Amino acid sequence: MKRPQEFRASPREWIGIVRVAYPFLREKGIGDLLLFGSQALSLYMRNPLRSKDLDLLSAQVSPRQIEALADRLSQMSDVEAKTTTAQTRRFNRRKMTTLAIELRVSGKPFFVEVFDSILDGRPPSLLGPYVVARQKWDLEMWSPNKEALLALRLAFRQPEGISRLNGIRLNRFVRENLKSLDFELVSRILNDWQIVNWVEQNLIQLYRRNRIRVLRDERIIPGIENRLKAA
Repeated sequence: MKRPQEFRASPREWIGIVRVAYPFLREKGIGDLLLFGSQALSLYMRNPLRSKDLDLLSAQVSPRQIEALADRLSQMSDVEAKTTTAQTRRFNRRKMTTLAIELRVSGKPFFVEVFDSILDGRPPSLLGPYVVARQKWDLEMWSPNKEALLALRLAFRQPEGISRLNGIRLNRFVRENLKSLDFELVSRILNDWQIVNWVEQNLIQLYRRNRIRVLRDERIIPGIENRLKAA
């Protein structure tokens, strides 16, 4: 039986993109640049995850700088830059702009995306207390710490919520960092950001659809077990 084609880039492929993109933007004067998304999870994991895109966070990146980055990435072996786009989504009074580069990496589609806000359009400064420097892949990069990352990965937007794949990946991340994660801090972050109900709905939906629980969810949202029993 023929195996389905894998459209996610291997860690070797996307780490090569990070090694070019991150220092390139920092050298352009982007001082608030953070590694985001599944790549930030991979900073804290023994084996990096496969990925279909590279997520970065900054309120300072401009379309001109994205065009320059696309030109630079297209100089890499087995990388072809196809298009650059800017998209703005609105969330009541807030908005989120995403600057994106569509690439082909070894023939597979891959995107570099730079977000100017988090969650439902809130400023990146919300992450300020939780930003740390990490040395990995021959780079020094800034990213959210483990607790803030866990909070963010629990807050995928509805109606999609946390997919089965993301639930499995999140549990891999938690399992590998179980001894060092401060689950009470994760709970405080959710309260400070006022997204407890949002995350609770995601956890219930994940369990209802896939019978997957996030490890130590009872320490993140006290009483979640009773809500899951009723799901």
